[in-house]
Amino acid sequence: PEPRNFKITDMHLGEGGTKAKFRANMNAIATLKQVEAEGRTATPEEQEILSQYVGWGGIPDVFDPKKKEWAKEYKELDGALTPEEYASARLSTLNAHYTSPSVIKAIYQAITRMGFRSGRILEPACGIGNFFGLLPEEMSQSKLYGVELDDISGRIAKLLYPHAQIHITGYEKADLQKDFFDLAIGNVPFGQYQVNDPEYNHLKFSIHNYFI
Repeated sequence: PEPRNFKITDMHLGEGGTKAKFRANMNAIATLKQVEAEGRTATPEEQEILSQYVGWGGIPDVFDPKKKEWAKEYKELDGALTPEEYASARLSTLNAHYTSPSVIKAIYQAITRMGFRSGRILEPACGIGNFFGLLPEEMSQSKLYGVELDDISGRIAKLLYPHAQIHITGYEKADLQKDFFDLAIGNVPFGQYQVNDPEYNHLKFSIHNYFI
């Protein structure tokens, strides 16, 4: 199919218990791998499945082999990912926390009141790109750019938003021009640790302040 950026219409996206979120994640991973194996773009129906991926920030127990209630899911996840994918996903539990559509829409409402209409938009920690999926119609002519450290999340973002430029790498390593973007938007990670970026290490920013 002709590649199109996904449009989020489900305002309850990401809701549900931990087991339901795990199943949504696994369905999205299976869809991602099938599409990639066939070397094609995702269909609208597949994009719907991919859009339900919520990451692992709210489900860290699935990576703990000592959690008996998660033993089945632990084995399933370990078998579905390569060692590199698994390591990346496990690391993401520190800060991959889902942002609900209602919060994203409120942020866009505030930006609209500030007078922004279109331009080059950067999401510096984009996950699967939900801020792109809820882009208001009046901003639809904008050029979209995203950066995502987690491999699975970044690959899903590429299938959901094929017309966006997605960098799957640490933000400090992304090849981005200075003074290029008109708007930076997102829900950047929190944590009491620093990003190792030689250009800004002297400021000793926590990861959250590094992004803002």
